[in-house]
Amino acid sequence: MDHFGQRLYLTGIGSDVTEADLREFITKYGHHQPALVERVDLHTALPAYVVSFPPLEDGVVQEIARRIDGIYWHHHALDVHVI
Repeated sequence: MDHFGQRLYLTGIGSDVTEADLREFITKYGHHQPALVERVDLHTALPAYVVSFPPLEDGVVQEIARRIDGIYWHHHALDVHVI
């Protein structure tokens, strides 16, 4: 449970989006650079990603999620959850 609340689970991302695209998007709109971006659902048209951050203050990852949840990006609406 050391990393609870320090990661995001993102869905609704087009398969044409690269890890670099996603990192740039999160940094731009979430105002924090992710430490790790991992695609976890490899065999679907809209893959899922787990995004980890370096240790941040309480509530910061929740704020990042609030900022990017529901944004329409690359023809899809993002669905973001803190895990």
